[in-house]
Amino acid sequence: MEDLRSPVVDAHIHYLPRSLLQTLLKRTRAPRAERSGTMLVLDFGDGYVERVSESCSDPGHLFEALELAGIDIAILSINQPGVLYMPSDEAGAIARDANDELLALVQGSNGRLEGLATLPWQVPELAIAELERTASLGLRGAMACSNVAGQSLDALHFDPVFEAAERLRMPMLLHPSLPLGVQTLGPYGLTCAAGFLMDTTTAVLRVILGGTFDRHPGLKLILAHSGSLLPQIAGRLDLEYDRGTVMRSLAEGRHPTDYVGMLYTDTVAGSPSALRAALGLFSHDRVMLGSDYPFWDHELALRIVRQADLGEDLTSRITGLNAIELFALNPRQRAGGPAR
Repeated sequence: MEDLRSPVVDAHIHYLPRSLLQTLLKRTRAPRAERSGTMLVLDFGDGYVERVSESCSDPGHLFEALELAGIDIAILSINQPGVLYMPSDEAGAIARDANDELLALVQGSNGRLEGLATLPWQVPELAIAELERTASLGLRGAMACSNVAGQSLDALHFDPVFEAAERLRMPMLLHPSLPLGVQTLGPYGLTCAAGFLMDTTTAVLRVILGGTFDRHPGLKLILAHSGSLLPQIAGRLDLEYDRGTVMRSLAEGRHPTDYVGMLYTDTVAGSPSALRAALGLFSHDRVMLGSDYPFWDHELALRIVRQADLGEDLTSRITGLNAIELFALNPRQRAGGPAR
């Protein structure tokens, strides 16, 4: 009998390709990696360090984790910051190797996996070429970090990359990277807990106020972590815009939060109340399940959605249907597991 249950899709889950891991292991300055037993110590710089199991580069372990959690489809993004701190003359080749490894993993998964490309944003023409290449080969979107090694995304030389994403209909996951104000966060270990949300919020506001969505209304941008801080500051933001303290004018008398309807987000919220706050701001057809695996886990992700008590129809949309629509997935192609 055909399974009529809506597929469960994890739209925010990370994978560290072995080719990129090898590059990080060879580096002597951040971002870099070193092994400590079965763990990887990922040094992102300015005191921000993560310890994760080396299994984050093991496809077998990934499939086991998905099966255990009941995740039917995972949309993999390559760990931040990707290649953004690599030398400009090397970044393109490193990104290509990482994306080719991700493509092979996706193509051998019988529909269980999809992928988002990592791009060498520091050389926009290379980023566009890699976006076009990976789109033609079957990846579903790309990563856009909250800053490009210290450069803001609203810089005009990045605009052609957004134009290409719009033209190719490739959604972009706006994910935190090492925050621009990291020096004030490191001493108390607040880089991930608070700094990431500050940086993505600043990044998306600069993109909005810089006119990116006015120039590219078809751009599909996923603001990671349940809308970052937008659910908390939306009202204040519009009030300050009306008061004249926001030093940019938007088209046609619009307010900053008018652009929220163009954004997507995930359920990586940390609590049911934070998820409900995001759903109070974002359109319900633009919120997708996310686990942030391997840094958080699937059990927590699904528990947050269940405890938010959203009702069957909305829960079904969030845990699968919204991602299927955004990424144009065909879950009927899934054959039940990785190819052997």
